[in-house]
Amino acid sequence: MKGARGLVVCQSGATIIELAFVLTAFLAMVFGVINVARVTWTIGSLHYAVEAAARCASVNTTSCGSPSAVQTYALNAYHGEQLGVTNPFTYSATGCGNTVTASATYSLVIPPIGTWSVPLSASACFP
Repeated sequence: MKGARGLVVCQSGATIIELAFVLTAFLAMVFGVINVARVTWTIGSLHYAVEAAARCASVNTTSCGSPSAVQTYALNAYHGEQLGVTNPFTYSATGCGNTVTASATYSLVIPPIGTWSVPLSASACFP
């Protein structure tokens, strides 16, 4: 009986167990914040690229005179994460004017938690 009681009141090793629980939660939070910030930066860059390409198609017809030139301009204006697609941008001259859209899927990875696929899309129209 004395041996079991001794194990119950023994405190050695408790600090490392507490550290393991707290450190796991802390690292998940840090990696989560970093990866969500990267997704937000990628979305902002995607929106900037479609807006710049739509404006270029309307204003600068020498550089953006064809649909492929507009797509290339948008791809060069995009500075976000690699999206796994060669060129996610499409161009059309219908509707409100020159419309550039983009859609892709971002793989959000938070190491201790898991992986999610986040669909991203952006659209801009410039008359």
